[in-house]
Amino acid sequence: MERIRRNPLIISIAFLVALIAAFSYGDRTFVSAYNIGSLMEVVAVLLAVGLGQACVIVTGGIDLSVGSIISLVSVVFMVTLGPLGAAAYPLVLLVGAGCGFLNGLVVSKLRIPSFIGTLGTQGILQSLAFLVRENAVTPPEDRYALLDLVQGKVGPVSAFWIISAAVFVLFFAAQRFLPVGRHVFYVGANERMSWLGGLDVDRARIFAFTLAGFGAAVAGIVVSARLYQGYPQIGVEYVLLSIAVVVVGGTPMTGGAGGAVNTLVGALILAVIRNGLPVVGVDAYQQQVILGILVIIAVAVTFDRTKVAIIK
Repeated sequence: MERIRRNPLIISIAFLVALIAAFSYGDRTFVSAYNIGSLMEVVAVLLAVGLGQACVIVTGGIDLSVGSIISLVSVVFMVTLGPLGAAAYPLVLLVGAGCGFLNGLVVSKLRIPSFIGTLGTQGILQSLAFLVRENAVTPPEDRYALLDLVQGKVGPVSAFWIISAAVFVLFFAAQRFLPVGRHVFYVGANERMSWLGGLDVDRARIFAFTLAGFGAAVAGIVVSARLYQGYPQIGVEYVLLSIAVVVVGGTPMTGGAGGAVNTLVGALILAVIRNGLPVVGVDAYQQQVILGILVIIAVAVTFDRTKVAIIK
């Protein structure tokens, strides 16, 4: 029991297995090939934005601007897909990473809490999305084939599987094998000791926010490709969902632990819930209630109270 208490990932995995078993019992088609394919469409988005959010949360911060980055990327992607073709993909990835880099500069150089800093950039980026296009935008029909790259297959393997695997490997490698990626965990565990030990705390934090922007950009591409359109408010719901993916996977909001594997489990849990609850007759509003309760429980279980003397 002590091991389980100290490792929330075990609880998250057990919860995932229990959810799959429960929904499979209620609907035997839940684990069908078709439904698993539908799940992976949801996982691809949640995993991308969640992995980015996890990088920031591991530092002990939070990024409230990921939804606005998704929205901005969505409209820029659709607007530029016509004239630029395939070049729109790397362009919007750079846009997302650039927004994350800006967040990192704001938080680290101005020395303000990430909650306030990204709340401010959230409004700025959301306004930019509306300035690019106020309403929904669709690309020319001759560019649909480029969007089908996200929804197609490579042999028998769905592109959603490939995207999810590629994003996971990229973030896992960045966190575990790059020195600055490991520094992100050190900063989250004890920022003062990291600074006294000679680590570049600002560099680690900027790196984390840049990855968050990149992950949000990937999510924006996938969401837009699924709908064949961009919309300046398409990313609004993903602020809460990105945080939920991280904490439900067992990464503590106090930072210093968790990471890519936890976020993968969290993305699977959220995807199963979003896919399974309608099957058992739970409407969208009730789903939000369940999601909110789940986030509160997850934070209560994983929160390291030894790092915070006073709860504000």
